[in-house]
Amino acid sequence: MLPSQTLSADNTTHGNKADTGKSYLGKIFDRRINLSLLIIIVGFYLVATANFGFFAQVLSIYPFNTNIGFITSITGLLFGLMWLLFQLLCYRAIAKPVLIALVMIAAVCGYFTDAYGTIFDTNMLINSMQTDQAEAMGLMSLSFFIRMFLLGIIPAVIIAKLNIKRVPLRRAILQKAVTLIAAIALVAACLLPFGDQYATFFRQHKMVRSYANPITPIYSVIKLGMDYTDELRRPDTMILHATDAKPLAAISSSTKPKLMVFVVGETVRADHIGLNGYKRDTTPLLARQPNIYSFKNATSCGTSTAYSVPCMFSYANRSDYNPDAADYNENVLDTLNKQGVNVIWRDNNSSSKGVADRVTFEDYKTPETNPDCDEECRDIGMLDGFDELVKKGTPAKDTLILLHQMGNHGPAYFKRYPKTFEEYEPVCMTN
Repeated sequence: MLPSQTLSADNTTHGNKADTGKSYLGKIFDRRINLSLLIIIVGFYLVATANFGFFAQVLSIYPFNTNIGFITSITGLLFGLMWLLFQLLCYRAIAKPVLIALVMIAAVCGYFTDAYGTIFDTNMLINSMQTDQAEAMGLMSLSFFIRMFLLGIIPAVIIAKLNIKRVPLRRAILQKAVTLIAAIALVAACLLPFGDQYATFFRQHKMVRSYANPITPIYSVIKLGMDYTDELRRPDTMILHATDAKPLAAISSSTKPKLMVFVVGETVRADHIGLNGYKRDTTPLLARQPNIYSFKNATSCGTSTAYSVPCMFSYANRSDYNPDAADYNENVLDTLNKQGVNVIWRDNNSSSKGVADRVTFEDYKTPETNPDCDEECRDIGMLDGFDELVKKGTPAKDTLILLHQMGNHGPAYFKRYPKTFEEYEPVCMTN
């Protein structure tokens, strides 16, 4: 055989091997799949990979060895609800983007639920959108990116490459109707045999339902959209409060104006404060001050800044507070400002959440204003120029200075204080 013929034969052999290797992948991705079947596969996949936190919560209440039937029923119910929801959301023209979005959302939410116990209700979505970059990056880790790649990106690429079978309109409508009925039937078949247990489960363990992924995030996004629509219809003018408020007495030239410093803390638990009897003396300097009062039974309105801070300064009671109405209702700072009090809000967190929109606001999240910054800016920097700030209130004007801390925001709380304050060890240095 001539050399050229040998080379040609080798190329042909390698080409055949390459074509064979390509054909294996080609057979997978070139094969057309029915949309209804793809939805079922994605539903099973998300039940299995995105709901570890949900099943952990369920099993903590209903041990598997004594509740096999009920646990099986809950698994079927979760899949049935996903199947029903995905059928309502997916149509051939938009099926791939929708399913890819669902897989990616489930991967992200599943990670944070499993790692931190996060529930993605509307308040958490608002908090996520309003948080700052440093706080968000503090939650990132290698395990997050590995999980996103394995459980989010790879499945999303597979879905993107699949060919969805074209079905005549009449048959597509029939298939959609049959699958919707089948999903509803599955949900009913899971609920009916365990009606009493589900009644107790839904009534006494409402929080557990919020761990269902991606059902809860989808519901929260829809509700947030509806709330935004309602927001567009809100009143054009502020709703006034405390219109009859008056200063107790005018400040005369012989009396000193009052000064109050109000520190808005972050993520501090009442049972971890030394003043409240915690075994570690976490407040040694405060404890040495005279006339210290600790209100041990105070409860926050919520667990997110976006919810709690506006509630704290609202005229509504905790039970009556409506976060959607807070933006167009006057708060306590508005009243003080109208009475001539010099109100100054200094912020090292992610803004005042609308509370200080109508008073003096100073941002301390950047080195331009905060002198105590390295990888992020620290709360003590808000005391810069404090003496001059107080003097601005003279000659005779009461002053309220509010300091909104970054505080103990986790999990990277070790970044929130200098090493000289590292009193308790070992320190957790990873998220």
